[in-house]
Amino acid sequence: MPFGLKYDSIENYLKSYGKYIVRQAKGLLKFNTATGRLQSSLKHKVKKTNEGFELQFLASRYAAFLNKGVSGNEVRRTYIDSRGKRKASPFRFKNEQPPSAPIERWTIAKGIKGRDRKGRFITRKSLAFLIARSIKRKGIRALSFYTQPLSWSYNEFKKEMEKNFKQDVLKGIKVMNEKMKFKIK
Repeated sequence: MPFGLKYDSIENYLKSYGKYIVRQAKGLLKFNTATGRLQSSLKHKVKKTNEGFELQFLASRYAAFLNKGVSGNEVRRTYIDSRGKRKASPFRFKNEQPPSAPIERWTIAKGIKGRDRKGRFITRKSLAFLIARSIKRKGIRALSFYTQPLSWSYNEFKKEMEKNFKQDVLKGIKVMNEKMKFKIK
């Protein structure tokens, strides 16, 4: 660590901030996902590095697609970044279509049944194919479940980091003074 100080206050704050962001992200996902597997995959991790600390937010593989959205062939999707700015999604469907099997499982979990123009029920496979084709055209709307809470709390995060850094430096100076007691005659 720089300056030979212990940064316990900063580390503890980063851990609590990570918990806060994950809790906010889970709250945003609560009504937007079918199974809850994405919610349960959200975690944070604080790592010590040579330069200081690194706060990582972890999630399942498809979380990035839902966080930043996916543009379709006909519709360009955007998301809100951690600074609160709207940006174009880096992901895009080109010629491929999403697989129908997960969509079929989703329709079962949500209890969705499709009908044709005459009002007759269609098979789940047909419904899943039609939804997949629509997703290919229109894309997937961004949920910004990690980036929105980061954006909302950024200014407060900076203030708290400064406060905790100050606490750690003052504690380090106090320890150094105790170790180097000078006797003046």
